[in-house]
Amino acid sequence: MTPIRAAVLAFALLSAARGGQDASTLLSPESGTGDWKALVDSLAGHGTILAPFSERRFFPFRRDPTQLKGVLRISPDHGLSLQYTDPDAYVLIADSAGLVLKDAGGRVRQMPSGSREAAAVSSLLPIMRFDLAALYPRFVIRAQGSASGWSFVFTPRDPGAADSLGVITVRGAGSVVSSLEFRRSSSQRVEIDVGRTTTGMAFSDGDLRQFFR
Repeated sequence: MTPIRAAVLAFALLSAARGGQDASTLLSPESGTGDWKALVDSLAGHGTILAPFSERRFFPFRRDPTQLKGVLRISPDHGLSLQYTDPDAYVLIADSAGLVLKDAGGRVRQMPSGSREAAAVSSLLPIMRFDLAALYPRFVIRAQGSASGWSFVFTPRDPGAADSLGVITVRGAGSVVSSLEFRRSSSQRVEIDVGRTTTGMAFSDGDLRQFFR
């Protein structure tokens, strides 16, 4: 049995033992991940990640959301890359050196560290990696659900980050992330739907040059 299937089975048995209860559980350095360990370990063990995504940005002064599409890439050695393809082509990269934007012509510029977009993208890397050790100092983390549908809610500890990011919710099933939401209010939020995810592949040298730095 693969580690992913084992994690899903363990989580299904846990849910059955709870009799279908769906109360949230606080995860912390003190209490650890508890009954959620198998699922967290499987989510954290993906290594490289490649997935298409669609994004909707809701603003209080617009009736309809702004819609974007692209491809998400994560490399343990090179960070996170969001390749936006529609309506405009550009790449956002979050890595150990900060956040940069590559335009369609390949020009690179540093993104302002205090911007809301920078805060959201930089938070995506440890969240998509389920790097809880990196997330605990920044977020209060709660988990709930079952094998057929779970969610992790990340609430920023810093008031300034809370105002910038809002509450972040990651949803999925089994060991697959299906969506993320950055919610500042009911009228101001970002929703990201993650498509079919491929994990464990090796990015080519060309991909690393084009989509990372």
